[in-house]
Amino acid sequence: MASVDNSYSRLVLWLKVALPLAALAILSTLFLLAKALDPEAAIPYADVDVEQLLRDQGITRPSFGGVTPDGAALSISAAAIRPGESIRNEVIGTELEATIVLPGGTSIRITSPEGTIDMAAKVVLLQGGARFESSIGYTVESANIVTRYDEVRVATGEAVEATGPGGRITAGAMGLDRNAANGAYVLVFKDSVRLIYEPQP
Repeated sequence: MASVDNSYSRLVLWLKVALPLAALAILSTLFLLAKALDPEAAIPYADVDVEQLLRDQGITRPSFGGVTPDGAALSISAAAIRPGESIRNEVIGTELEATIVLPGGTSIRITSPEGTIDMAAKVVLLQGGARFESSIGYTVESANIVTRYDEVRVATGEAVEATGPGGRITAGAMGLDRNAANGAYVLVFKDSVRLIYEPQP
């Protein structure tokens, strides 16, 4: 019995020494095998243009509008708008659409792939290939079209090509103006106007 106890005691004594030594050996191996840290590559800084981030902030699907004193309803919408780069009150928009419903019921829709809105002047420049469509059958295409959203006023900045009930029209400019005599709104083509008459079947 004494021999068994002595063997057990020697085993316990040996384990008390061997196990801590084994633990130290394992820890030393972990440190030796670990990769050296590169302080430069630990957390790289992102290359971010803060001013560009601020410029890219915007609003998706905005719309606003109002009604003129004579009863015309105006509205402006866009797929997205963001602050302009130079003018404080200017915003840049994509897929712009201006809608005008005149007091007599005629509706007008102006669209363009891009444009700018001057919030201070209440003017919208639809550019990049603008299209003007009216419910009475006129379609006008121009490089850009300018409209207001506080009153009914539309004008093109460049030459236009139009189709309507009377045929095809080309002109240097076009505008939607109000006749002072009777208050009616009329399309006015000017500057080298050419009409190709196409009678309706």
